[in-house]
Amino acid sequence: PSPTPTVIIPTPTPTAKVFTPTPPGPTPIPILQSGDYDGDGSSDIGVFRPQQGLGSSRGVGTSFFGQAGDMPASGDYDGDGTTDLAIFRSSAGFWAVSGMTRAYFGSGSDISVPGDYDGDGICEIGVFRGSSGLWAIRGVTRIYFGSTTDYPMPGDYDGDGFYDFAVFRPSTGLWAVSGVTRVYFGASGDLPLPRDYDGDGSADIGIVRFSSGLWAIRGVSRFYFGVSGDYPVPADYVGDGTVCPGIFRGTTALWAIRGVTRAYYGMSGDMPVAR
Repeated sequence: PSPTPTVIIPTPTPTAKVFTPTPPGPTPIPILQSGDYDGDGSSDIGVFRPQQGLGSSRGVGTSFFGQAGDMPASGDYDGDGTTDLAIFRSSAGFWAVSGMTRAYFGSGSDISVPGDYDGDGICEIGVFRGSSGLWAIRGVTRIYFGSTTDYPMPGDYDGDGFYDFAVFRPSTGLWAVSGVTRVYFGASGDLPLPRDYDGDGSADIGIVRFSSGLWAIRGVSRFYFGVSGDYPVPADYVGDGTVCPGIFRGTTALWAIRGVTRAYYGMSGDMPVAR
């Protein structure tokens, strides 16, 4: 793993960079609010090539935006129903949303947590600071929830249209969703992946266990899909409101969407940006 935990640049063994906690805190996980880059209601296959600042979405287009060390932070920042390409440069606390805005918010140790926290249909800039448990959402609120070793896992867990503050504590398997629930699900080494897997309008608690390829969705399903080294890329690829499990295999650029499609897009070293 890189000595600088905020830099996520895939290698032929991406689990060492993205999915393994690095003491004293977890390695940042790209948190994207949306992956619908053409506004058709379904997530698009896309990659971010941090070495070149290249963003490319299958069937949509390619653009150069960002630089090595940037974290993708895509979301619908203007409420038009289309995902905007965005990056967070944690070394400077710098946010850039393509064609829209540039802002400084956060610092070098923060993890980007963009999302719709006020229910207005627009993605807000936000950061989680594990050292203090601070969540800071630009123009909306500041709250303390979680601790140093927690993964921030924001999402709409109660289906009210607002993102909820949530964390996953890998040391114990604890999920804590502010004002909603506390539950134990998963274990150390699991990657938390809350998504709406059953199409009911709320995020479901879920994990992927790469040692075995296990996907476990609380109250919904358990199955095996993918192998160690794959990136999980669950998203609504068919536009029906239900998230489909998917993987991106960086060594071969394979995208496999369970029950939907298999395609090759990108190259070794790319970071998937579907959500």
